[in-house]
Amino acid sequence: MKDIHVFFINYIVRSDLKKALASLSYVLPRLNKVTVFDSSYPYLSKANPSIQFNIEYIDIRPDLGATLNTYIQTIESEYILFLFTDDLLTAKVKDIPLILEDDKPIMNVYYENKELHYKLPFIVKTSFLKKSPFLFEKEVPFRELIFHSWIIDKCESDIVALKENVVGRIREISNITTKEKLEFAHKLKTNSYKNVSSMPTLSVMISNFNMEKFLSVAIQSCMMQSVPFDQIIVVDDGSTDNSLKVLERYKTYPNIQHFSKVNEGKAKALNYILPFITSDFVLELDSDDWIDPDAVFLIKGQLENIKSNISLLYGNWRYWNQKAKGEVEFLKVRKGKPIHTSQELLSYPLPLGPRIYRTSTLKEEGGFPIIDFEQGRLYEDVSVLFQFLKKHEFSYQDFTVYNVRKHRDSITKKNHSKWNDFKGFLT
Repeated sequence: MKDIHVFFINYIVRSDLKKALASLSYVLPRLNKVTVFDSSYPYLSKANPSIQFNIEYIDIRPDLGATLNTYIQTIESEYILFLFTDDLLTAKVKDIPLILEDDKPIMNVYYENKELHYKLPFIVKTSFLKKSPFLFEKEVPFRELIFHSWIIDKCESDIVALKENVVGRIREISNITTKEKLEFAHKLKTNSYKNVSSMPTLSVMISNFNMEKFLSVAIQSCMMQSVPFDQIIVVDDGSTDNSLKVLERYKTYPNIQHFSKVNEGKAKALNYILPFITSDFVLELDSDDWIDPDAVFLIKGQLENIKSNISLLYGNWRYWNQKAKGEVEFLKVRKGKPIHTSQELLSYPLPLGPRIYRTSTLKEEGGFPIIDFEQGRLYEDVSVLFQFLKKHEFSYQDFTVYNVRKHRDSITKKNHSKWNDFKGFLT
């Protein structure tokens, strides 16, 4: 009975693929077909494994999630077995029935890497997968999260949890980017946190201009929170790309409000949505960045005992480099430091943030100042903070929930040379 179709996902080392293919000998009697989903296509198609199976190589560019969802609809095998990056089967798999009933269509494996614990799909009924698609790659910060988010979203009653180590690793995880990605995935869990109803309310505001390729990641990161935002408000500032089509996909979500207006710059765009914000505090999220899944919970914890004279809470940044082929590479965490004066603000070695504003103060100050410098289209964050510091205080706390994407299309990067002129304008 050949009823298993194996998916190899993101095997970027040819020797690893050979070892993983060889491990399929443990399930050979039930093996119908193998498909290698490869971002280096057609390089890996020359792997020539020593054991010959019916193997198909699929180019996953430009979107792994979309490719999988389309391909799965064509599969006739009863089961799909997933192996990822440097996984291989162990001999223990021979002792597992690998049979699923209709009321339990998912079998997962539990991975442990020191203090990190996370789940991934192992065997899934094809009929279930056809009705339960993966997120698109353009909706998650990195492609590995497609599978972590899929399994986390499923009911425990649908899952058979494997305790045996049927999946082994070809090598230990040592790459810092991989470790950071797993740390992020580890936070995608459904644990019940303590009651947050007594904590200050928190919303997020996103202003977008021509960030179609990153906008979904920002919005999805707000929707995947372990504790939900009280409001998610997005404004498109006259984009000329397909950003409005991206926003249309979220039209039916109850907790998301989105608006569009003519292009007048980020300060005016944020001021446009400010009257709709009803929460105690509001986080500013750039449309090309994203936040951790536990961001709301951690921020609300920081806000729980905040003093009434504090108008802004901020912390640390986590930086990622956007690579040409679509993947992100972890760079570093840049820690913030307390500031108390305008001079300290203007000499701050990096943008201050993430910025969580007290909504009432932001409204009392008239929102983001529209200054004469570049018609208020640059450094709106520094302008409003410069104004805040005249009458209010800030609070720095050592927490990291905000991910900055460094890429060549960044407005700040394009206008970095104007920073000294801006500082001169303010002072």
